[in-house]
Amino acid sequence: MNNQRIVDGAFAALGVVGGYFVRQVADMLWGILKLPLLQDWPLSPADMMGIVVAVAIFIIFRKNTKTNTFTNEVLVELSKVTWPPRKETLLSTVVVTIMVAICSLILFGFDTLWGTLVKVLYQ
Repeated sequence: MNNQRIVDGAFAALGVVGGYFVRQVADMLWGILKLPLLQDWPLSPADMMGIVVAVAIFIIFRKNTKTNTFTNEVLVELSKVTWPPRKETLLSTVVVTIMVAICSLILFGFDTLWGTLVKVLYQ
């Protein structure tokens, strides 16, 4: 049952993101089309559309048994994962950061060399 709470939270978060996206698009379209806004409404039409879409996304994902089952199975599989210790993760992060810095310096050198070569040959 604890997994279902996490799944419901994920579906709610997905609904909020989807509702926010729809609200932003509706607000933009409302401004482009210059549709009238009623001043005495507590929420703008874009806000209402966003809320409706957020609730609809949550309900659709919550009631869909395939999606619900799949998400629960993903949580069960994630609980079986052996996560590396903090020290190992930190060390790996440092190694990756150093390698990216070295690669960026090499690419910077090649780019500078190539740019100089092109300027000398074509000017």
